Amino acid sequence: MYDVTTQSLRAVPWYAEALLQELDRLVDLAWEPGWAPMALGELVGLCRQLREGHDRQDWLDIRAMLRAHPINRLMREDPLVFHAGKPDAVVRDLLMGYPEAEALVNGTSRAGRDLFAASRSFGWMAALGHRDAYLGRVADAVALEHPQAELLTLGAGHLREAWGLGAPASLRRWAVVELDASRRGTMRNGLPAGLPLQPLRCSLRGFARRPYGRGCFDLICLPALPEGWDIPATSELIAAAFSVLKPGGRLALCAPAEAPTEAAWMEVFMDVTPTWRSVREVEVLLGRVPAAECADRRVFHSLDGRMIHAILKRRG
Repeated sequence: MYDVTTQSLRAVPWYAEALLQELDRLVDLAWEPGWAPMALGELVGLCRQLREGHDRQDWLDIRAMLRAHPINRLMREDPLVFHAGKPDAVVRDLLMGYPEAEALVNGTSRAGRDLFAASRSFGWMAALGHRDAYLGRVADAVALEHPQAELLTLGAGHLREAWGLGAPASLRRWAVVELDASRRGTMRNGLPAGLPLQPLRCSLRGFARRPYGRGCFDLICLPALPEGWDIPATSELIAAAFSVLKPGGRLALCAPAEAPTEAAWMEVFMDVTPTWRSVREVEVLLGRVPAAECADRRVFHSLDGRMIHAILKRRG
């Protein structure tokens, strides 16, 4: 493989041709039975090297070249890449192997299935599934602690974490904020029997401006911080959520941690660039929660290091 960090794309005319030859080799390699994981691993490393070795403008030029090359079409054989532009819940269903996603996998080529088997094991992809499982365990613990517990999830997607509940019918209600109608439909049809679901008719920004009542919930989950929001707006949403907890209630939120190895590959082929955050940055986002009303506050990395979790407990 060429050393792509030593020269600028613009400064060395031959470099573009060398990159194209490398991409051609990876395409041929990926179509060979059993070699797709190797090709994908090399491509991930190449994207990272290119991203780290060039300034922003050169990287945008390189990214455009990668997207114009046949390797982009090959990557889109992977259902995870092909459906990346769809709502986050679809990607999570693919990663977790839910029945709704079977047709998306079965409808692709052999190379696509081989690529998907490899891409779904990336650290960030696995972290999304771990996040659902983690929130499910938190919800189950709260349900056991508080008979007839009331829960709220902001940006619920398909609410797959509900499958972590031992006894869904023991809840009084699980309220959700989810504007996408198709996701709400899938949510209703794919949840455990007896779960008392209550959709709330508001957006996240609407909720932040005018929280739904006060002292209402034993647990509020924010699986993903809204993308594209500035720090004051995100802090306002978190503070609004905390304000509607019951005494002793908990707020659990998740955020992507530092960028993983596959971040540059995700940017090129999935057009996904989450806001990667540090523990310190998450702490700043919690700054509008009144310290006097917070009995406990923990911010920590998930065991896989790919997520930052925060749990805040309202004073009882």
